[in-house]
Amino acid sequence: MKKIILFIFLAVTVVLSSCKEKESDSFKFLTDPVWVAETLLANGVDASGPGGLLSQFVGDAKFEKDGTGYFGSYTGEWRFSNNETKLVITTSSLPLPITADIIELTSTSLKLSTLFLNPQNPTGPAIDIQMTFKRK
Repeated sequence: MKKIILFIFLAVTVVLSSCKEKESDSFKFLTDPVWVAETLLANGVDASGPGGLLSQFVGDAKFEKDGTGYFGSYTGEWRFSNNETKLVITTSSLPLPITADIIELTSTSLKLSTLFLNPQNPTGPAIDIQMTFKRK
């Protein structure tokens, strides 16, 4: 009887451990390090200085495994979309989520690109945003 109970316990342990969802490389690359902003460009021009469109993204970014994180001076939530080719960042500090194309994601480099409506001219052309981060 003891052998049967031990066998059942071992079988359940093996089944439960094999059911754990495997993290993708992209998930590991994004969540393992703390990232630091390297370049923050709007239409090809540095927008990270005081009063710049992207000044609030200056500093560190950390994408936690639970889908929360901080991104410069913002805190909020993140998720992948479109088969891990896009990164969606939602924060109560911005009126809409930011959806960025992942141009590059490795263990040492994160490059994002998105279009953003110009807050001074919402009916005009969108602003081309390019953000690069390196592992801290």
